[in-house]
Amino acid sequence: MPSSTLSHSFSSIYFSNLVNLRVYLPAGGVLGTLKDLIVSNEERPRVVACLIRDKDSQMQTFAWEGFLINEEDHEYQIFCRKQIPFTPPGSPIFLRKHVLDKQIVDLDGKKLVRVNDVSLSFLISGAFPVAVDVGLSGLLRRLGIVEVVRFFFHLFNRPVSSQLILWNNIGVLVPQSHNIKLSVTYPKLSKLHPSDLSDIIEELDMQTRTAVFNSLDHERAADVLEEMDDDEAKAQLVEDMPVQKIVDVLKKMPSDEVADLLDDVNEERAEELLSKLDKDTSTEIRELMDYPENAAGSLMATDFCSFSPDTTAETILYELRALKPQADMVYSIYVIDLHRHLLGVVSLRDIVTSELRTQLQKLMSPEPIKIVDTDDISSLAETVTKYGLLSIPVVTKENILVGTIVIDDIMYEMIKNKRVSL
Repeated sequence: MPSSTLSHSFSSIYFSNLVNLRVYLPAGGVLGTLKDLIVSNEERPRVVACLIRDKDSQMQTFAWEGFLINEEDHEYQIFCRKQIPFTPPGSPIFLRKHVLDKQIVDLDGKKLVRVNDVSLSFLISGAFPVAVDVGLSGLLRRLGIVEVVRFFFHLFNRPVSSQLILWNNIGVLVPQSHNIKLSVTYPKLSKLHPSDLSDIIEELDMQTRTAVFNSLDHERAADVLEEMDDDEAKAQLVEDMPVQKIVDVLKKMPSDEVADLLDDVNEERAEELLSKLDKDTSTEIRELMDYPENAAGSLMATDFCSFSPDTTAETILYELRALKPQADMVYSIYVIDLHRHLLGVVSLRDIVTSELRTQLQKLMSPEPIKIVDTDDISSLAETVTKYGLLSIPVVTKENILVGTIVIDDIMYEMIKNKRVSL
């Protein structure tokens, strides 16, 4: 038997080649079976200990420096030269328990993948996890049939896929459950497009989903919540997250989105959250929640840009620069009187291309296409398509402007309720 842990001839090995191997003693005999490797949870993780099941089926942990691995003809043997009891400090990572078969986020593919194996590198300074294998080869290696499958694949000139993701891009997501995520830091994960991130979050288990969402800043969390399609998952987040966190997120969302969200939350929780919002916002949301599901008012956003007819193009441009509204708020500029009656609509293009002193009353279309807040939404898709609209104003029966519905919300509603087919 070699006398040093540095004498092995290989520089890397897969964890699946070691797990469940017998661990031999220098004088002969068997110490037990290797059940797991323990990795330090630090900036440069390294293997610090081995978890051994002894002949009495008891689990024991020994320091890594007491072990040696031999390789001959692709067969590996593990020797324990010195039994050094070890107590892992902090929150160590167990490769088998915490990493194998766990889902991680592939930032490049923007999807969840499963860890099938872990690649370890052996250096003078120790053993280090360097990558996880999320490809077919990792799964076949664990089943012990990778060489057989590789032979048959070779006959058809097909490789056995191996997809490695560097360990440097992996961090512990939820220490309690040890699900993990692929991201150098939480901020890197949060830089995904909200739509991609929402898809990923919906696929996670409840505990992990909550942890990821809780890591996002309020602005990004609001964007993600708006993009999520799974109403049940959204409601779960709202019900499980700390009240103040959710309130801060709701403040970043349009009132119509909040109303839709709270409709799916249990009544007690919804009331608790509404009581934490300012009075005007809470009243506005309650009014939206009172609309029947199929009424235009249930879809409308109450944030829109409106001005009096004598407002000049210059003033509007100045106001828009100061307000920095969302893109869908400036599809159309609405013209109203002192009592908020809808008088007309102007496109942003007409304002930008007109003389600065031109008043809205000279630019507006005086008979805009509109919908009453209590009207059924079934005809909305046909209306916006017929007239090429990006948004449509919502008024009361008295022609008072109360909101606007953008085409994105119309199409989402139609698809959700299967009124249109793709």
